[in-house]
Amino acid sequence: MFGQRTQRIPADRLTRRHVQMNRGGTEQDGCLIYLGDELVSVLVRLEPGTPHAPEHRHKWRVTETYGPCEGLARAPLFDTPDAGTDWIADRLPPPAPRPWLDAHLLP
Repeated sequence: MFGQRTQRIPADRLTRRHVQMNRGGTEQDGCLIYLGDELVSVLVRLEPGTPHAPEHRHKWRVTETYGPCEGLARAPLFDTPDAGTDWIADRLPPPAPRPWLDAHLLP
C-alpha cells in the first residue's frame, strides 16, 4: 500500500497509567503503556538502591513488552515516560488497512 512505511502510531493513541510497583522488595515508580485497551509495555524508573549504574538514576527503562511491542526488548533509557512513549509509538507496526468492502455488504 502506498505510503504504508511512513505511517506510525500517533503517541496520543498510547495511554499511560502511573503506578507504584514492588520489585525485589523496593517500591519503584512504574508506567503502564496501553494501545487502546491492550497493555503493550511497562516502564520502570530506576531508583537509588536498585542494581544499575549511578548515572542511570531516575531514568526510565522498558522492563516488559507485550503484543505488538514484543520485539522492542532492547530499548534505550529515557529521561521521562513521555520520551519512552514516543519511542514506542515510533516503532509500533502500522495499523492494518481497513478493508475497502465490508463483509456484511456482500451477497
